[in-house]
Order: sequence, then C-alpha cells, then structure tokens
Amino acid sequence: MAALALWVRCRTCGNAFDSGLRMDRASFERGTLAANYHPCPHCGARETYRKEDYDLREASPGRGTSARGPA
Repeated sequence: MAALALWVRCRTCGNAFDSGLRMDRASFERGTLAANYHPCPHCGARETYRKEDYDLREASPGRGTSARGPA
C-alpha cells in the first residue's frame, strides 16, 4: 500500500505543514490519532492535533517517519 503523509494546519499562524507521520490509508482509518503534538516549522507553536485535523497527501519518498522509524 502507498504511504500517505499526514499534514496539519497550524492553529496559530494558519500555515499547513507536514507532521512527519506516514501511514497507509487502512491504518489511518483504523487508528485513533487522538493527541499528537507537532511543532509548526513556520512559527514554532506546538499544538495538539486529532485525527480529523489531518490532511492526507501522497508521501514523498525518503521523508518523514512511520511506525517502523525514519523513512
């Protein structure tokens, strides 16, 4: 299955950024993703994000992390 990149929109500055998380669609659908902290690379704000906050995008090869560690 193809890896998807999980992007979020910063609640402080409004810029979208790659959270660094990677998973396939089936894992995303099954997962809880209830309290994940991500620092915004644009403004530095560290916010909590839930499943409904993520925007799924096709992952670029060699970037981000998965359940098995760095991609």
